[in-house]
Amino acid sequence: MNESLYRKYRPMTFEDIAGQNHIKKYFKNASKKNNISHAYIFNGPRGTGKTTIARIISKLMNCKNPINNNPCNTCENCKSINQNAFMDVMELDAASNRGIDEIRQIRDSANYRPVAGKYKIYIIDEFHMLTREAFNALLKTLEEPPKHVIFILATTNMEKVPETIISRSQVINFKNISNIDIEERLKYICKMENIETEDSVLQIIAKKAKGGMRDAISLLEQVIKFSSDNILKKEELYDVLGIYDEKYIETYIYDLINGNTEKILKYNKEIYDMGKEPEILIEEGIESLFDKIKKEGFQNKYIFTLNELNEILKELKNNEDKKMVFNIKTTILSYINSKDTQDKKILENLEKDFYGQSETDEEDIIKNIMDFYTENNKKTNLALYYSIKNSEKIIQNNKIIFKFNETQNLEYQFIKKYLQDLKINISSITKNNLEIDIQYLNKIEKSEEDIKNSLF
Repeated sequence: MNESLYRKYRPMTFEDIAGQNHIKKYFKNASKKNNISHAYIFNGPRGTGKTTIARIISKLMNCKNPINNNPCNTCENCKSINQNAFMDVMELDAASNRGIDEIRQIRDSANYRPVAGKYKIYIIDEFHMLTREAFNALLKTLEEPPKHVIFILATTNMEKVPETIISRSQVINFKNISNIDIEERLKYICKMENIETEDSVLQIIAKKAKGGMRDAISLLEQVIKFSSDNILKKEELYDVLGIYDEKYIETYIYDLINGNTEKILKYNKEIYDMGKEPEILIEEGIESLFDKIKKEGFQNKYIFTLNELNEILKELKNNEDKKMVFNIKTTILSYINSKDTQDKKILENLEKDFYGQSETDEEDIIKNIMDFYTENNKKTNLALYYSIKNSEKIIQNNKIIFKFNETQNLEYQFIKKYLQDLKINISSITKNNLEIDIQYLNKIEKSEEDIKNSLF
């Protein structure tokens, strides 16, 4: 089985790494001054070199003959680490090993001296996925780490990392790799593999990778495997990756902005005839429109279309019937753009008329109501706030219904009492003419006097 290009051309020294110059400089200086910390958090997008740099540091700290603050890659320790066979460097994927038992094993083994190297190094990938108990176990080790241990904790989601862990680690932020750096690395790989490329093929791959070197090399490998010879052609690139010719995207966006609805209908049919994904068209269309705005400046139709495309993309990602959503949404957007500004508000309701009241709209309305009362509960009637919170809220036929069961007579009475205030607030929050209905599932209601007595 052939080795994948990403593994075959994994950087072996700091100089081999594309981009991340601030990180390379940081660790070379830290090594030179012998000032390596006991714990690092590598934070950044996937495929930007977090694990690769962690391995280079592992080699550097255990290398027998370092060269210019780089690992030599020729000594026994370096070779062993490159082959994933070095006992003092342990890698753990927290996505599949997230429990307390795994962290306890690390904590226990960390107390023992290294077997072959100077340092024991633990690389934990996606460590934000650890359980709370596992985090607590890891925290104890980070508080009093042995001198011979270094932790490198990699994550793509810093928001999920507890502050207690962050405060005991050095945070190193990785950036997306520039298209230029990605393209240069792809050129190097093609040269080593004796692969020729047509103009802009590598540029398109770099752009498609969106800052991730691993993704870029994986895409390159797909195209190479598909190619019948050692020349990468644009046509093959478009077929393999399912992407669109830039001119096609520009034309599509032009007709969408200018409301050429008949052409949009024609394009939409072509897209499915070609077997391509509409999501990719919208993603690339958004990028193309951004470029257009940079060149030509802000225009109302550009901004409106950009926002609508973003909404279409969200819905496509969460809808099973992508074809219907794509066809309807882009057709309506094109039709709106074909009309004058004064017609736009009317035309924007076409979609709601077509779908009727969607579940998403219902959820949004209820969420807006609850957000209003949650944020303003100290300034409004607390009894009304808790009554709304505890009710079952349903929207049907342009009506919002607040339902209460037989144990919620008190909440039901408060809603009745402050019904007028509720109507005014809901009208201002939703900007819809919703009727309000209150339903109590027990036919026997307590009197206001009974309610007052129950409160005291």
